[in-house]
Amino acid sequence: MAAAAATSGGHGSRAVGGRIHRLEVENFKSYKGTQTIGPFYDFTAIIGPNGAGKSNLMDAISFVLGVRSAHLRGAQLKDLIYALDDRDKEERGRRASVRLVYNLPGTGAELQFTRAITGAGGSEYRIDGRVVTWDDYNAKLRSLGILVKARNFLVFQGDVESIASKNPKELTALLEQIAASDELKREYEDLEAQKNTAEEKSALVYQEKRTIVMERKQKKAQKEEAEKHLRLQQDLKLLKTEHLLWQLYTIEKDMEKIEAELEEERGSLQQAREESQSSENELAAKKKEQSAFLKKITMCEKNMAKKKLDIDKKQPELLKLKEQISRLKSKIKSCNKEIDKKKDDNKKHLEEMKRLQSALADVTSAIEELNEQGQDKGVKLQLADHQVQEYHRIKEDAGMRTAKLRDEKEVLDKELNADIEAKKNLEENMQQLRSRVDEISSQESELQTRLNKILQSIPKHEEELTHLREEHSKIAKERQSSGSKYQTLKQRVDEIDTQLRELKADKNESERDAKFSETAKSLKRLFPGVHGRMTELCRPSQKKYNLAVTVAMGKFMDAVVVEDESTGKECIKKAVLYAVGNTLVCDKLDEAKTLSWSGERYKVVTVDGILLTKSGTMTGGVSGGMEARSNKWEDSRIESLKKKKNQLESEMAELGSPRELQRKELAISEKITGLEKKLHYSNVEQKNLKEKLNKLASEKRNIEKEIDHLEPGKEELEIRLAKNERELKKREKKINEIVDKIYKDFSTSVGVKNIREYEEKQLKDAQALQERKLSLSNQLSKLKYQLQYEQKRDMHAPIAKLKDTIDSLEKELKALQERESSAKAVTEQISNQMEELKAEAEDWKLKSDECETAIDELKKQNDSLAAALAKLDRQLKLKEGQLVQLRSRQREIHEKCDLEQLKLPTVNDPMDTGSSSQELVLDYSQLSETYLQDMRLSERDKLEAEFNKKIGALVAEIERTAPNLKALDQYEVLQTKEKEVTEKFEAARKEEREVADKYNAVKQRRYELFMEAFDHISKGIDKIYKQLTKSHTHPLGGTAYLNLENEDEPFLHGIKYTAMPPTKRFRDMEQLSGGEKTVAALALLFAIHSFRPSPFFILDEVDAALDNLNVAKVAGFIRSKSCARIGEEQDGDGGCGFQSIVISLKDSFYDKAEALVGVYRDSERSCSRTLTFDLTKYKEA
Repeated sequence: MAAAAATSGGHGSRAVGGRIHRLEVENFKSYKGTQTIGPFYDFTAIIGPNGAGKSNLMDAISFVLGVRSAHLRGAQLKDLIYALDDRDKEERGRRASVRLVYNLPGTGAELQFTRAITGAGGSEYRIDGRVVTWDDYNAKLRSLGILVKARNFLVFQGDVESIASKNPKELTALLEQIAASDELKREYEDLEAQKNTAEEKSALVYQEKRTIVMERKQKKAQKEEAEKHLRLQQDLKLLKTEHLLWQLYTIEKDMEKIEAELEEERGSLQQAREESQSSENELAAKKKEQSAFLKKITMCEKNMAKKKLDIDKKQPELLKLKEQISRLKSKIKSCNKEIDKKKDDNKKHLEEMKRLQSALADVTSAIEELNEQGQDKGVKLQLADHQVQEYHRIKEDAGMRTAKLRDEKEVLDKELNADIEAKKNLEENMQQLRSRVDEISSQESELQTRLNKILQSIPKHEEELTHLREEHSKIAKERQSSGSKYQTLKQRVDEIDTQLRELKADKNESERDAKFSETAKSLKRLFPGVHGRMTELCRPSQKKYNLAVTVAMGKFMDAVVVEDESTGKECIKKAVLYAVGNTLVCDKLDEAKTLSWSGERYKVVTVDGILLTKSGTMTGGVSGGMEARSNKWEDSRIESLKKKKNQLESEMAELGSPRELQRKELAISEKITGLEKKLHYSNVEQKNLKEKLNKLASEKRNIEKEIDHLEPGKEELEIRLAKNERELKKREKKINEIVDKIYKDFSTSVGVKNIREYEEKQLKDAQALQERKLSLSNQLSKLKYQLQYEQKRDMHAPIAKLKDTIDSLEKELKALQERESSAKAVTEQISNQMEELKAEAEDWKLKSDECETAIDELKKQNDSLAAALAKLDRQLKLKEGQLVQLRSRQREIHEKCDLEQLKLPTVNDPMDTGSSSQELVLDYSQLSETYLQDMRLSERDKLEAEFNKKIGALVAEIERTAPNLKALDQYEVLQTKEKEVTEKFEAARKEEREVADKYNAVKQRRYELFMEAFDHISKGIDKIYKQLTKSHTHPLGGTAYLNLENEDEPFLHGIKYTAMPPTKRFRDMEQLSGGEKTVAALALLFAIHSFRPSPFFILDEVDAALDNLNVAKVAGFIRSKSCARIGEEQDGDGGCGFQSIVISLKDSFYDKAEALVGVYRDSERSCSRTLTFDLTKYKEA
């Protein structure tokens, strides 16, 4: 190997750049001991079997050039040291090293780079034997154009696929790494963040300044409103004091009047309570007597329910027995049909056996005739010994002369036989498929007939079932309602009676009211424009509002509404509005007080008839006959209740007994159950038939598709067969002509016209006889097997088994019919017992009804007394409530004065007079004489409205001012703040400008570095791709180019790589084939390498995904860039040259190299070894 290196040293030298001369490894990965690998030429291929250590050699070169262990298939550096087993791995002090000898350009002087793994597991770097730091080591490599971080000298196994699958963003990251612009990425991002922060800070300070200026202007206007606001507040305070003092005065006068009325009503209430208690005692005794009768009725009803439950329990059993009997009858009928079918099968079986025996005898006779024909064949041609020798010599000579033609004929023969067999198989498959289609069509016809019958029967059954269900539902509803309807109707009649008693309890239609009502009716008859009384024209939406609306209307309750020039409806609305005004109705007294006495005042009435005026007075309730008057609203309702009662009593009289309906319901239930089961079975069968039809249709479609798919294949086979037969005949004709020419003299000497035709005829007759015998033998075996099968079949056993099954089913049917008769007898007995219990219950019910009549009379009496008692109680509570409300209102006014800091004038002070009373005595003398006079409600409301109007006007004016009393102090503070924030804003603006200048400088530098690399690679990639893809058929090659997604900030966006192989239209990289992707990726790698070229390029199996044509193109390109001789012939359009070291397993690649480094596995030493072979000696001239 040393001699080879010396010989080729001058021939392989390069004009530009240095190169790797050799590699010295020591205990690195699979290389044991110290080994020298090389010399390496301008184009060196590393070859060897898988597992020999080729990639480990590439890892050694990568290791010495500073690549990290993670990229060398090792978790840590110690994993790269040679170890035969685990014991070697655990050995301490293990070391490994790799030395790369590099020839400098021009002088050819050697420069040695050494990287060693120390015993502690660290790295040691040396240059020419001198220990250096990593920075010095890396700087030296950089000076030679070797960029360790960018790995511009190295393509690992799989890097090509990785390049091909990169997205635009990943391509940008790769280009940044090559261009070294990624070193500015961190600084760029930091400055960008600082710039954004500075801009945000400046914007915030500006906004703060703007806000303070606006606030200062607002405070100046607010200061001027403050004095006006204080003056208005004092005026409002004086007016509120006068208003509240007048309200307290009216409350005291009303409280004195109500306390006097309370004493009279308490005596009347006590007398009413004594009368009510006596009536209640008499009612309780009568209810006790009725309860005993109801218990007897309940016992009878429970026994009847129990008997009904027994009948209901028997019904499912009867239905089940009926269904079982029907099912057994169906099974017996099916078995009889099956026996008839089996008898027909037995008859067909006997006929089949006779046919097979006859066919067997015919085949045996034919075989014997063929044997006799074989023995009668003519005698073969007899030759002398010298003629035999001459025959064999001539035959050998003919064989040699026709050897090539016979080989071609044999190949055609094989192809022809294969095609004939394929055609035969194809025709058999198609015939089977067509037979299956016919079979499926027959099955579909049969299943469709069955499905049509089921589809016709289902609607009839469903229609009948719907009719029966409607009838059953109707009868069931009638039966259920007839039992409970009487009680429901009676309960409703009782409720109506109770309501009528309550409505009539307080009704006291005086003679005056009757005359007034008659007068209104007369007016309506005489004059069309009269609409009627207020109580006839409108009514409250709910009963609880009756009393409230009555109090609110007052004297207008009995007013008659007549039509004026407007429409009648408008008259009614105006009349109601005039009567009640804007009075509000509340459920509770607390709500009424809140609305009437808090804030803006309203006239409010509660549902109990308590009226609260705007002036603060509270009147109403049941006094003055208001409650009685409110009952006028119920006149129309009483008439409606009476009509309803008469209607309900008529319905009760029409009710009948439900027993007949129960019998009909049971019969219909049985029919419904039977039909439901029929429908269920029909639906199940329909579903199964549809599924079978769908499966058959699907299978038929698939078979037809398969037949359509096979037809083109059959036609193609027939065309190929015809072509091969023609070719075969041509070869046979040529062979026969040559053989006949050679055999011509010999055939004449032995007395045969043509000895070849004679031999072929003898052979053909023998083969035809043998084929006929074989066919008849196969037929004989098949007939014997079929006959044996038919003889073994037992046709009588299934018939006997079916007869036994019929006997068993008939016995079971008889037992079920006996059980059905027994169950029907028990059901009839229970029904008779139920009729007896029903008659007993009717007797007890008559006695209970007599007690019910007496109880109803007592209830009416009690209701009348209860109504009177309730009326008195309501009147008492109303007075007490009014008194509490007045006291509460008084307390609220005092609390309001304390809350609003209003001081009421008093007559005396307890501390001055020596009195122990804590109650203040107000001085009402400060009020004007007008306020102290007795007033009607309307006058109080008017005065209250005047007070509210004045207070409202002052409050509205105060609210319009809305001053800020601290405006002066805030104005001075804002002036100081405005000065400070202006200085802060100027500082932020200065900081923003400084950061923006730094950011733009770094951005421009990063842009220049990136675009320098992109422009170079973009210009060179198309030339390189054309060199890799051009051929004799496509001399121009393909097209490749790079596009930026964003030209302003290209390093933040993607790069689109487009490659179009020759004759291919534009498509995305993902849509290219594997080989096309690999060629495109290699073009990009070579273009990137040309930007900052290293003196050498190491590639690991980059041709793995390429076909032979593309492998040759890539190898030619690498050779053109590596070999000095070829390089001198180039015109310089493909970029600079470089030394190439390539790992490859393809001979079409490595046969173009200048030298081969063979890697093999030394089994004795259990390590990798290498051999170097110089190919420059074998270059073609």
